[in-house]
Amino acid sequence: MAQMKLVYTTRARLDELPLENGQIIYAPDDNLICLDMRDKRFTYHTLRSFETDAERLRFIGVNKCFYFVEETNVMWQYINNGWKQITPANLEPIYYAEVPERFPARGTENTLFYTDNGIYNWKESLQDYNLIANANTWGNI
Repeated sequence: MAQMKLVYTTRARLDELPLENGQIIYAPDDNLICLDMRDKRFTYHTLRSFETDAERLRFIGVNKCFYFVEETNVMWQYINNGWKQITPANLEPIYYAEVPERFPARGTENTLFYTDNGIYNWKESLQDYNLIANANTWGNI
């Protein structure tokens, strides 16, 4: 079984992401989710986003719809009058952009942000992105 990975991107940049089994791609600008499995990408347009898990629990879901909780980065589905967790709660979300200038104006500390040339994390104390891995220094192991 492939390891699961959650990726944030935009609808316009979706085609830039290579297919990777176990990958879950979320494009909040279009409420779109893609699941990469069995060497295919499955796209779902029926998605609702909640800010908190408490907000999700107050909502009566609709079958055949996916629900994403931004606070926890967990995907849910409402099936047979109950909530089913789709993604594990311990995933560290990943956001891709061509250059750091296209990252959100404000990041979150539990998210990795990457470009083709580096990996960044958000430092709340600095209110800025911090380069943690530079592609120019990567080498073969």
